[in-house]
Amino acid sequence: MSRLTVGDLIAMDQLGCAAVAGVAGLDRRIVWAHTSELDPWDWLGADELLMTAGLCVPPDEPAQCTFVERLHEKGLAGVIIGDDATAPPLTAAMLAVADRLGFPILRCSHTTPFAAIGRTVALASQSVQVSRVARLSRLYEHARSTSLAETSLLVRLSRELRYTLHVVDVEYGTEVLPTDNALSDKTIRALAARVAGTLDRLPAHLTLMDGADYVMTAHALPTHRKCMLVMEGSPATDVDAFALLHVRTLIGVEVEKVTREREHADEAGEGLLRRILAGTDAAEAVTPLLEQFDLAEPEWTVLSFGTDFLPAARTITGDRGVPHVTGTLDEHAYMLIPTGRSPETIDVLSGRTRAMGVSPSATTIGQISDSARQAGWALDTARSTGVPVTRYSTDAPLFVPRTLTDARHATDAILGDLLLYDRGHESHLVETLETFLTHNRSWTVTAEQLGIHRQSLAFRLRKIESVTGRNLKASSDIAMLWLALRARAHARALTD
Repeated sequence: MSRLTVGDLIAMDQLGCAAVAGVAGLDRRIVWAHTSELDPWDWLGADELLMTAGLCVPPDEPAQCTFVERLHEKGLAGVIIGDDATAPPLTAAMLAVADRLGFPILRCSHTTPFAAIGRTVALASQSVQVSRVARLSRLYEHARSTSLAETSLLVRLSRELRYTLHVVDVEYGTEVLPTDNALSDKTIRALAARVAGTLDRLPAHLTLMDGADYVMTAHALPTHRKCMLVMEGSPATDVDAFALLHVRTLIGVEVEKVTREREHADEAGEGLLRRILAGTDAAEAVTPLLEQFDLAEPEWTVLSFGTDFLPAARTITGDRGVPHVTGTLDEHAYMLIPTGRSPETIDVLSGRTRAMGVSPSATTIGQISDSARQAGWALDTARSTGVPVTRYSTDAPLFVPRTLTDARHATDAILGDLLLYDRGHESHLVETLETFLTHNRSWTVTAEQLGIHRQSLAFRLRKIESVTGRNLKASSDIAMLWLALRARAHARALTD
């Protein structure tokens, strides 16, 4: 390891460096020297020397004090500020903070190029490079290891770096890779909030603070998903930019691998769910296939939501390790999960979609198709009533059918006369009713969709009220008619 200290640099007269504050820290070890005019704590690490022309030094006194404190907290060896016009005057308060912390502040002659100081440190640190290469070799050995059954890549790298590592998808607020100790929901929400407006270009580095206390750092990962590597541990622990670059690459590759594996599993799961809903396979043939998705337990729940939410639902449940198969049918998305995991899954998904339907538990494979229909009808109810999560109940009223037979019964009881009228008069009253309710009873849009005049629409709506005995201005009648239409659509889709 390098034995070069800040005091050694000052002793080299040819470099023209002098301490102006923090002389108690002249024995601080230097392993690297680097220039930075951005936020230097984001780019330099422990035992590294900051060299600046002064552009990153704030001009006002409180900010200068904070500047020194943050460099000290990051574990930097010190700072060299060029003695030229670009640097602001250093305040007495700033120098006092440096003295209190023992953080060296050096000035160097404008005739001394920073490259000369950097090369001096590099020559003294050649032995450090051997150590870095050895660490890099260990990092790649961890990545090549196939004993993932015992510990994950993230856990092994955490032990090597002496940080607790996490991978957070800041778009969905989930941890992507398994760890020994998950981050708190509060911390994940805080991180997601920090980067909410920059998802298209995540910050390369940021520090999470709890008040004035350091909590952890986060670094953008080179992945298709909006992921950041969160490092939880002491800021004084030595992880230099060299090692961090390779850690980010290794973990990024792992995230992409896991993502691809889950996408392939979701594709296979969709085919399986379609077969189950179609009822084309015997239970004995389906059971081993469900076992491949960790869905062997004999009690399942079906969730239903809009198809636009399906990619997010797959990602969130996959990150949380919830076994599932998913698919779409009749403009609804369905997710089959173990009943034992349904409370937490409903809780985490319900806050992210406007409406969700939940089925009762199915205890046989043959009941799953009925559960899907029930979840779909519950979703229609949720959309109609504005209730975010609607659970299908076995004592549901007529307009929330329990089975395919109930769906047909509900359709006949509520829409039967209208269907008969259409068949007898070759009219289009059912189509008119569905278009009218689908477009929130907008006369203009309905007339345009049907290609008729408003007067013709008015005639049809009056006829619908006359034939059904329902009032198209009464909320209860509108709900009954709408749910009967949805039951009819589900029954037709599932019997085609």
